[in-house]
Amino acid sequence: MSIKKTSLSLPSFLIKPNDLFHIVRRTITTDENLDYHDHDYAEIFWIKEGSGYHIINGEKIPIKKGTLCMVRPEDTHTFIISGNTSGLVVTNIAFYLESLNLFKERYFPNSDSFFWVKGKLPYSCQLSTGQLNELSGITDYILSKQRDNLHLDIIVLHIFKTLTDRYSFNNVDIPHWLLFAMKQYNTPKQFRNGVSGFVALTNRSTDYVNKTIKQHLNQTLTETITKIKMNYAAQRLTMTNVPIKTICFDCGFNAIGHFYKTFKKYNGLTPKEFRDINYKII
Repeated sequence: MSIKKTSLSLPSFLIKPNDLFHIVRRTITTDENLDYHDHDYAEIFWIKEGSGYHIINGEKIPIKKGTLCMVRPEDTHTFIISGNTSGLVVTNIAFYLESLNLFKERYFPNSDSFFWVKGKLPYSCQLSTGQLNELSGITDYILSKQRDNLHLDIIVLHIFKTLTDRYSFNNVDIPHWLLFAMKQYNTPKQFRNGVSGFVALTNRSTDYVNKTIKQHLNQTLTETITKIKMNYAAQRLTMTNVPIKTICFDCGFNAIGHFYKTFKKYNGLTPKEFRDINYKII
């Protein structure tokens, strides 16, 4: 395959003069020669079907169904299609750097991930089947809409939200029994039982559950349980007027001081400060 090197500019892809982004879903076949290029815009692509290689900054990275990548303007890249596939179905969205800067300023001011990852290779991840199907549905909707800020925000913020959710319950890499336990571990009775309450939902040993959580979530069983409890506490503080002391005990804490310290560690505010901010009627 002959690889050309070129630079691309977003306006050359826009359909209407006032369009703010370009989005397309297309099938790339083995007989296509694609330009090896950089560009003056931010780009997100994901693979809906097929497999092949992403040639990025001189590296040859395997890609397959569910691969998502955020390509930075300084990156140079193209695709090579595997010879044993009928094609690579790629969805691509490109938008101005001004929009990217606004996303960073508002949502990721101190981030070194996503578009702002340091190093030779850009951010890339593998979407689960559920995540891919949900994103494909939103793409179908966006493809028929105006290329304005509203519809750019809808799809890009959905992608960011999908990738930043504390627990991605649709992640096919997490065993179904662990996903089940994480969803079902949500009541004061279970919280008061602590680790044993969570493990009971898995029908596995404590050691095996802890090992699996470390492998898939890169955290301990205790950390996982604590985060779930703190999410529950935050919801109760925001949505109810239940006394903080009651929420403390409902989350399985015997000492209010320990609860305050733990809540602040995960939410940045004490329970009282969190409620004062979030429970106001304006």
